[in-house]
Amino acid sequence: MTVTLTGSKTAPLTSITSAEGKFRFISLPPARDYVIKAELEGFKTVIRENIIVVVGRNVDITLTMEMGALEEEVTVIAETPVVDTKKTTVGANVTREVLQSLPTARDPWVILQMAPGVMVDRENVGGSESGQQASFMARGGGSDQWAMDGVVITDPSAISSPSYYDFDAFEEMNITTGGADVTVQTGGVQINLVTRRGGNQVSLGGRIYMTDSKFQAENLTDELRAEGVKGTNVIRNIKDYGFNFGGPIFKDKAWYWMSFGAQDIKTTNIYGTPDDTLLVNYAAKINAQIIPENRFEAFAHIGQKEKWGRSSSYSFPGGWHQTGKYHFGSPIVKFQDEHMFGDNLFVSVKYSFSDAGFNMIPMDDPNMEKVVAYDVTKGIYYNSYSFYRASRPITQFHFLSNYFNDNLMGASHEIKLGFEYSDRTGQHQSRYPGNMEYLYNYNTLTVDIDGDNIPDLVPEIKYFSFWRGWRDNNNVKAMAAYFSDTINIGRLNIIIGLRYDRQQPQILAFTKGAVNDAQPGDKKAWESLAKPNVITTLDRVLPGLEIPTVKPDYAWNVFSPRIGITYDVFGTGKTIAKLSFAQYGDYMGTGWADYFLPSYTGGWMDFWWLDATSLGGNGDGMLDLNELYWTYGNVYQPQRVFDDNGNFLLDPWLAYGYMWGSYDIDDPQKTKAPRYTVDESAGSMRTTEIIFGFEHELLPDFGVALDLFYRKLDKFNWELAYDPATGDKADKDEYTQVGTVPSQVGPYSTEEGAGRPYYLQKAGVPYRYYRYLEQRPGFYRDYKAVELRFTKRLSHRWMFNGSITLQDQRQHYGEGYLNPTNLWAIDNKIYAPSMGGASGKISMHVFSHWLVKLAGLYQLPLDFNISFSFNARQGHVIPFTVGIVDYNAPNPRNRSITVYCQEFGKLRLPNFWNLDIRLEKVIKASETGRIYLMADIFNVFNKAHINRRYDKHLGTYYMHNGYFAPNATNFMANEVLNPRVMRLGIRFQF
Repeated sequence: MTVTLTGSKTAPLTSITSAEGKFRFISLPPARDYVIKAELEGFKTVIRENIIVVVGRNVDITLTMEMGALEEEVTVIAETPVVDTKKTTVGANVTREVLQSLPTARDPWVILQMAPGVMVDRENVGGSESGQQASFMARGGGSDQWAMDGVVITDPSAISSPSYYDFDAFEEMNITTGGADVTVQTGGVQINLVTRRGGNQVSLGGRIYMTDSKFQAENLTDELRAEGVKGTNVIRNIKDYGFNFGGPIFKDKAWYWMSFGAQDIKTTNIYGTPDDTLLVNYAAKINAQIIPENRFEAFAHIGQKEKWGRSSSYSFPGGWHQTGKYHFGSPIVKFQDEHMFGDNLFVSVKYSFSDAGFNMIPMDDPNMEKVVAYDVTKGIYYNSYSFYRASRPITQFHFLSNYFNDNLMGASHEIKLGFEYSDRTGQHQSRYPGNMEYLYNYNTLTVDIDGDNIPDLVPEIKYFSFWRGWRDNNNVKAMAAYFSDTINIGRLNIIIGLRYDRQQPQILAFTKGAVNDAQPGDKKAWESLAKPNVITTLDRVLPGLEIPTVKPDYAWNVFSPRIGITYDVFGTGKTIAKLSFAQYGDYMGTGWADYFLPSYTGGWMDFWWLDATSLGGNGDGMLDLNELYWTYGNVYQPQRVFDDNGNFLLDPWLAYGYMWGSYDIDDPQKTKAPRYTVDESAGSMRTTEIIFGFEHELLPDFGVALDLFYRKLDKFNWELAYDPATGDKADKDEYTQVGTVPSQVGPYSTEEGAGRPYYLQKAGVPYRYYRYLEQRPGFYRDYKAVELRFTKRLSHRWMFNGSITLQDQRQHYGEGYLNPTNLWAIDNKIYAPSMGGASGKISMHVFSHWLVKLAGLYQLPLDFNISFSFNARQGHVIPFTVGIVDYNAPNPRNRSITVYCQEFGKLRLPNFWNLDIRLEKVIKASETGRIYLMADIFNVFNKAHINRRYDKHLGTYYMHNGYFAPNATNFMANEVLNPRVMRLGIRFQF
């Protein structure tokens, strides 16, 4: 039998059925208009129309031939199955229909938040958060992976998205949270952004969306005002606009498609500071199918981000000005060629390149020439802050082959074989102007000024620090090979697979500077703070350094088995039982190379700066040699460091580890063996996963699924203080009980922590500069969940998707701890990782025992549509702690500790829920042309949820005299949900 497939996104394809009557078309682009025609002499021609294909799923179509003339046709509208009989993957396929029809903030992270089991650290109301990436996790964690059109584009250093995107460039988002096949390396969330492509018809689309403060309510409640909150996060103006077009170069042979999109986002944070972002994205794609058996694709995406006020916070009010490394933005380039050899062998070859480079400069100091000053009492940075520059290129090659045999040893086989290679680099620089800062306005005990050798409160003292600026130039070379066989025996499918990954780090050569660095602002910064003889002296005692290339004999070698079973319970293809077992390794970020960096390359030096006249200085705000002092060990009375000629007045090694470190002060250019000794047990984390579930097609186009999850994450690493000369490593026997937690610190109760013992190091435990990296004994995390998922495609005027997740994840320390002080609060308790701190917000501990996600659309008369998106979850976790300092502790190097006042996970933000709605009018401009007029309302009920708070860290309590230094940001609100806002938009597609 001859089977022909046609569609708007591909040239006609033909297949001859096997002796068993099977046919297949491989690697089709997603679309809703595929047509299959089956022809056989002596039988009526059968045509199935409107077949829906999505990424990563099999579509089984059964064709029944009737006796009759070939010229007779039987045409039916195909019912595309909503369950996949051959895959165990758990996740979501979010089609363009869903992407465009629901009221969302129009970025990938919002769509991720809609996916089953995914928890996100922020709430994006109407685009208020679209200028910054969200942090997220699912199923207990693991390295998340981003892909675009099937090519991994994950930022090799941050393990995150390397870019921002034009939302209208997406044909589909494919999200996997469990049960992944051998093509997937890690157990984290897998995101594949599938972009659009041209077809045989010329297409033109565009949109304009606008959100403005005039469309926005207020939600600053009396309760928030009483807490001291002066404002909430608000939108000032957001414009989202762009266009796309595509069509044939040669009909049925070659096609083009391209797009442009921009989001101009202007918001204000809770502190009244502007936080503005401009995202500009370009995309282009060429597809060619000169012969039916071969398909070629060239794709390019460029994402540019410019942000004003990134990471603006209480302590860093101005934030950063972020720009891209490249003029037009971060590039992603892919070339792919696919070839079908006969009907049974498919081969795909890909090459890709991406670079997630960017720069961040403090808004208050664009020329990086001011000295950073930190007010200890207020907890605020003034004048300037650190700058950050990143370059993160990745080059990759992929080979994939699929072989099909419908009768091999009595069964049907789909054999997959693949190879991958990637070269990842992370080049970074992060430092303050001049590689220095000073602290002032102390409200904590610092040095002894009355001669009793006990630290006193000295508000007028300052603390000056300088160091070699932080840089790296790391690289990881990775290769992978994988094999799988999907065996079909009647109703039963068995998937057997194995993946092997090898990842090897190295350090590429680079230079570090201290006083004399390459940046033009450094000289101005030093001259504004220090006298010339101070600059000369400090440059002599801590000069710059060149780091050579380092290629360690170390690699991760990970074997990852995958086994899956699916069974068609009733033989109808509508009720499928699924069981899968998988193990995953981790993604080696470029930061792993740092473990092999030679030691004594950092270098830092601190001084108590006695500039005030009351302390013997001249009060001119300039560093003088006679104003620089050290304290160390049990010596709390300041000791002058230099004479007037810049020579040491004391043995500097007395202050090693206290006032300077990370280099050899006698030979500053000397380096030593790496600080870290990496044990052979240290390597990739392992995720073991078991999923059992049922999928059922309840109605045509309506599927439901129930899944049970178990995951165990183990083989974690930890770092121990280490002495390579003796082989001694830090262990729990080095700690002893020093005291008990007081029941009251200042005005606060320590609640559950009161009376519990706290432990510090015993006398004689030395300071160890070196570290030992090894597998953490007995430590693991586990994850358990039950999840209900339902998907209703748009048909019969309605669409509905959703999920309900009940879950628990805990961490178990076993023997993997040193200090037992807080075990009562964290061992066998929930695991809620701190997320989001690198994305413009303070970190939050994110985990919810329950999640509810619903979204739907209904088509009203007169071509009106109404749709909604609803999200509810348990509130984020807030740690409840206090700092304790005990000067009577037996070891002067270890006199402070943070203790819990409550079991971790008990204190939470209130439960969160939010509803967004849309009303849309569809104007039909032609047979295929549509114009959409829409109004979206976000945060319909104008809720004023506090989304972020600083930890409930009470402050610091001094045991010897009862002094309490309160924490300025204790439980302070950091973010309030953006108030209700309306967005107006017009979108067209012809």
